[in-house]
Amino acid sequence: MRTAIVSDLHLGVASDEDVLRDPAVRRLLLKEIAGADRLVLLGDAIELRNLPVGPSLERARPFFEELGEAIGDVEVILVPGNHDHRLAEPLLDELSIAGEPTLGLEHHQSPTGPAELVDGWLGRAQLRIAYPGFWLRDDVYATHGHYMDAHLRLPRAECLAAALVARVSRPLPNPATPTDYERILRPLYGFAYGLAQVLPLKRRRNGPFERAWEVLAGEERRTTIGARAARAGFPLAIRGLNGLLHADFEADVTTRAIFRTGVEAATEMATQLGVDDVHVITGHTHRGGPLPDEPEWPLPRGGRLHNTGSWVFATAFHHPGQPPNTYWPGTVTWLEDDDPPRRVQLLHSYSHEEMSDLIKRVGVGTRG
Repeated sequence: MRTAIVSDLHLGVASDEDVLRDPAVRRLLLKEIAGADRLVLLGDAIELRNLPVGPSLERARPFFEELGEAIGDVEVILVPGNHDHRLAEPLLDELSIAGEPTLGLEHHQSPTGPAELVDGWLGRAQLRIAYPGFWLRDDVYATHGHYMDAHLRLPRAECLAAALVARVSRPLPNPATPTDYERILRPLYGFAYGLAQVLPLKRRRNGPFERAWEVLAGEERRTTIGARAARAGFPLAIRGLNGLLHADFEADVTTRAIFRTGVEAATEMATQLGVDDVHVITGHTHRGGPLPDEPEWPLPRGGRLHNTGSWVFATAFHHPGQPPNTYWPGTVTWLEDDDPPRRVQLLHSYSHEEMSDLIKRVGVGTRG
């Protein structure tokens, strides 16, 4: 069975950085996966934490309608992530009502609520919800990877909030079950979704946040007194947070550190869940790999870690004049027969200028 896996489409994101809302990019992806026997949308397919659910779904609709036409009578497995966790809530509620106290590695449900609309847009394709992951083969487990936020040492807001929840309740045990991870992370996702339902309908770029990140990472070209002061004080602030939260966040927020801590956190997640003896495919960090020129990402008991990247062009990770880097969008992961997962990169022919123009056009189309 030929299975195509894509992650982190973030369709409908208020920043307009979801490149699959561009018709030409959609055509490239749909041509690539047209011969798949099965498609896995591995989390954050729809952005449900920026705008109310209605406008978010309406922005995502053209992609799903064209996807259904392209793939025909094919099974589509949607594995919710942190940004579309709302699609997993009916399944989690159903398990609770049935009196099942423990969430396992794989549960299934027919689409309901917003997912039922998506199922209708897909036409003859059959949509199924799987959470928190899906066994593609006996030796391949796929999950979005948001559970790694409980281990990630990058001081992102969501990771800090997870550390706070663990501090005021109880820490994550070792080993951990999906139920343990949901205890810490599910309240954060519910709050983020609820907040999105009352936010105004407007384009929201993450400009100030991204500029601050570049200053702290030392990656902005101009060095001002304020930038130097912020970089000097940031490690002290992180040490204070670590003492307060009993955590071990790092003050290094360069792209190299983001990559390293992401692989470490994903490895810890796989180990805690007991799947470190198989191939584990994730998304979440938006960093596809390992790339052809990189060594494998080994897991402790002989498994291998894989990441299927994203379909988001975030300017914080891409700088003018540089060729496509490891966070460049447009990755499809293929799983065929008994072979290990392999990745195909579809958008490396785009320049930085072309990609920037693309997301501007997407934004104009949304407002128009």
